[in-house]
Amino acid sequence: MKDNLPCAVVRDLLPAYVEGLTEPETNDAVEAHLTSCPACAARLAAMRAPEPTPEEETAKEVDYLKKVKRRGWKRVVLAVLVTVLVLMGVLAAKLFLLGSAAGPESMVFYVEQSDEVLSLRISSAASANAYWGWNTRSQDGVVEISAREGLVSPLHNTASAKLDIPLEGVQEVYLCGRLIWQEGTITAGKALEQFETLYEARTPYVGNPSALNEVAQALHLDRLGSYTFRLETSAEPYGWTVDFERKIDGLTNELMPYLAPQMLAVVDNLGTVSWTCPDDQGNIQTHTVTLEEVNARLPELTDAYNDANGTDWEALRSVKDYAQSPAMLQRLDAIFWQVYVDAVRAAGTDY
Repeated sequence: MKDNLPCAVVRDLLPAYVEGLTEPETNDAVEAHLTSCPACAARLAAMRAPEPTPEEETAKEVDYLKKVKRRGWKRVVLAVLVTVLVLMGVLAAKLFLLGSAAGPESMVFYVEQSDEVLSLRISSAASANAYWGWNTRSQDGVVEISAREGLVSPLHNTASAKLDIPLEGVQEVYLCGRLIWQEGTITAGKALEQFETLYEARTPYVGNPSALNEVAQALHLDRLGSYTFRLETSAEPYGWTVDFERKIDGLTNELMPYLAPQMLAVVDNLGTVSWTCPDDQGNIQTHTVTLEEVNARLPELTDAYNDANGTDWEALRSVKDYAQSPAMLQRLDAIFWQVYVDAVRAAGTDY
């Protein structure tokens, strides 16, 4: 048989040819075709290749699964990386660009009042923080100050601010949600800290030396020099005497009448405050302020403060009624500040 078989016929005959089931004449024709047809020859070689063992089949399947697994892990890792990058971008925008509403808990601020203007100096308690977008809104006698807060960046790199708030017609001022001024009284900030300490030092009995020592520290009596205490607890009016080792001109006898009302306010059963100090000749001088005296001056001094500052504070019955909060103790301090000013002026010194 000549090689006149087409490839289709040869491909059909190859299985029988491989198994030895074809006649010799057919074999000759097939072999003649294979010598001139590489495609059919390759098919024959593949058919004659040995069958893979079960172990080889398993190995191939394992290799395939490993490839699929590697491709799967690559996709998972890529998806995770993309997700992380997106989240980091959102977080960076939040921290550096958009920020969040500033809160007073992260601020250090000083509040001062003068000539119907409230001055604020604000800085961040954390060096990495910055403030921006300050906004002051006034409505119905209430001033609300707000800002944005975030991490320092080239876009926002200022961690402090200074604001002046006109107080005409204003009853309350809020800084980022916290009341800092109300009807003539500073209610927050560094100016209030000493009164918060004084408020925490309140005591019901004058016979408690350790409690009185905390009161003295809150009022910074040590700026008047070294001193010792004497207490009168045997009969009313109960007394507290401060013995100073020396007199400081312009301070000792001028400051004590201003501090005594606060001492009387935070010790419930205290009726008199006295202090002693040597004069220029070394003679011991004694000065006393009584609860009745300071209570009698309350209405007059409160009216004077209202006239000078445009407030309408009502004088309470007793200085002890001002020990209800740090803000009220601060108000008592402001009222009796004029006592110190008058004493300094009378002594011809500066305050």
